[in-house]
Amino acid sequence: MHIEFIAVENGPLAVYKAPEPGERYMMGIDTATGVGKDYTVFQVFNTRMPFEQVAVYRVKESVVDAAEAAHRLGTWYNEAMIVCETNYPGNAVQDALVMKYRYPNNYQAEEHLDEDPGVSCKFGFQTNQASKWMLIREFEELLKSKDIILHDKQTIEEFMQYVYIEDRTKTGAVQGLNDDCVIAAMLAIHGCTLFPRQPKPKPTPPKEGNAQHRALMEKFSASILKPEHHQPTVL
Repeated sequence: MHIEFIAVENGPLAVYKAPEPGERYMMGIDTATGVGKDYTVFQVFNTRMPFEQVAVYRVKESVVDAAEAAHRLGTWYNEAMIVCETNYPGNAVQDALVMKYRYPNNYQAEEHLDEDPGVSCKFGFQTNQASKWMLIREFEELLKSKDIILHDKQTIEEFMQYVYIEDRTKTGAVQGLNDDCVIAAMLAIHGCTLFPRQPKPKPTPPKEGNAQHRALMEKFSASILKPEHHQPTVL
């Protein structure tokens, strides 16, 4: 499937790093209905440590359009694993990804309380008070260890406005503001923590020239450093 994006000034998609062959990506989705104050947001991160934000999609649109956009963006990023919040209306996006688009790489939650722990048959991520605290703790630990790189200004601003509310029993945006970028980012980061990849090894710089050339350069450097070369010239 050929995917192509056309640059539009102030468009909904911000690409900070295009997909690279062989790299693996994680995409978190926080879905809105498209008619209220909330936005639908996709956050794409590279799964190599430190986890780097590579793209953000932020728009008010229907869940039908959101599902198509998620399919296209995820496919472009090497079929990124999609971690979609399935609280309403995100369940409609997740269902469309699986049933309509046959998207091949959807997050499945681990069922730790089963007698035979494994992977559940349910796709997506259900947020509740407990699971949201888990996302927050994961983000805090990675932030402390400097294992997260954020590029998007809107995302950073929303994290700065994400606060404790109701006597620190809940979290959310300051009243009147949004936290859609925060939730989508934490979902993507959660996926990254499950499948982390080590940083790329730094390439060894090539040695300049052959042995004869290096010996000549060393001899030249030694002659430059002789004391007589540092005496002032008397006119």
